[in-house]
Amino acid sequence: MNPSKPNDSSAAPDLYKERILEAARELFTANGLEAVSMHAIAKKAGIGQGSLYRRFTDKGEICSLLLRDSTERFLSSLEMELALPEAESDALGHLRRSISRIVGFIEQHAELLQLIKSEFTGKKQLTQFEHPFFRRLNEFLTQLLTRAAAAGEITDVDPQFTATALIAVLSPDLYLYQLKHHSSTKEQITDGILALFVTGIQKRQ
Repeated sequence: MNPSKPNDSSAAPDLYKERILEAARELFTANGLEAVSMHAIAKKAGIGQGSLYRRFTDKGEICSLLLRDSTERFLSSLEMELALPEAESDALGHLRRSISRIVGFIEQHAELLQLIKSEFTGKKQLTQFEHPFFRRLNEFLTQLLTRAAAAGEITDVDPQFTATALIAVLSPDLYLYQLKHHSSTKEQITDGILALFVTGIQKRQ
């Protein structure tokens, strides 16, 4: 993504950027993400292609900015809960609830997240695991799994590897595939993930 400029509260807002974001939001809502081109966004915003590309190199960057506030609030709420004193106990229950919340967030923003991931991995030849959103999720899940392991709640698994495998499943690709090709509900997808990554690793009494 484009490097951030120094934080200067006195700097004037970029009105072109706001027009671009508003135009993209309207076009995505009306036509779907795949049907909208950068050319269409520039035309809808009433600006030249050069002005658009000086601010965003692709649709993935536009989607990232559109989702920025939502993802930051969501990730921060997960991380704040992890810091609460009561979060020290029942790590496996906390993991179960968190997975359900993450699937709900993916359901709400699946197409935007998918486009962000596709643009990110395509132009940089990286994996979804290296995207900032999924990196923070990975760190959060690793901490929960580490606590569950320390408390003897789960079998002898590597928390970091298990978190990364879980991130692979907590993917907009999987969600949209199951939804469109197998008519799975959010509840069915959630139950399948929980069966593998909570019930499947829970230590039997």
